[in-house]
Amino acid sequence: MQTPPLEPGLVYVDQPDGRGAVAHVVRSAEATETLWVDAGGAASTYALTADGDRHALRGVRVARAFTAHQHHALVRRAVDVASGRTDLVVVPNVPALYEGADGPESEYDRLYGATCELLETLADALDVPVLVSAPTASDARRDRLHDRADTELTCRNTPFGYAVDAPGHTPPGYWRDGWWQTTVPYWVDVCGAVGDPGPTTADPVELVVD
Repeated sequence: MQTPPLEPGLVYVDQPDGRGAVAHVVRSAEATETLWVDAGGAASTYALTADGDRHALRGVRVARAFTAHQHHALVRRAVDVASGRTDLVVVPNVPALYEGADGPESEYDRLYGATCELLETLADALDVPVLVSAPTASDARRDRLHDRADTELTCRNTPFGYAVDAPGHTPPGYWRDGWWQTTVPYWVDVCGAVGDPGPTTADPVELVVD
C-alpha cells in the first residue's frame, strides 16, 4: 500500500505491532541512506524484505543499543554519523531500554527525557524525517515522545497489509501479490464523485506496473 509522503521533522508512528509497521514505512520511503538506531530488536531483515525486495536493505545503516545509556549515546552521535546522502532516520521502540532498567527510576526517566529532546533536535538539525515509535511503552513515556512529534502516522493491519493514515492522506489502493486493489477514493479521483461533472475528456487511464 502507498504511504503518505514523509516530511522533515519528528514523525511518530502509531503501530499495531513491534516492528513490521515501521519497516513497511521505511520500505515505502525508498530513502537513499537510512540511519537506524535500534532498540528491542526492531531492525529485522525479514521485515525490511517482506515484499521480497532485497534492494530494501541497501543504504540502511543499523546501530543496535542494548542499554539505555548506549541508546542515548547513539542518538547523540547520529548527527555526526549522518552524511549528505542521509535522508531518513529511524528510531523505533524509543522507550524500550529505559523502562524496567536496572537502576534508579528517576535517573532513567531523566535520561529518557533527554533522549526525546535529542530526537527533536536531531530532526531539526538534519532536516529529514525522523521516525519514532513506542508500541510497548507506558502511557506516560509514550505521551512524552508523542507530544514532541511534528507529524503522526497511524498504521493499521488490514487483509491487504498495513494501512497507513495521516492527516490529508487517503490511500488510493493496495499492492497485493502482484496486483493492485483500488479503493473508492481512487475512483472518485479518476472519475469524480456522484453528481460531479466528471472528467472533461475520455482519455483512458493507464496503470503501469514495473
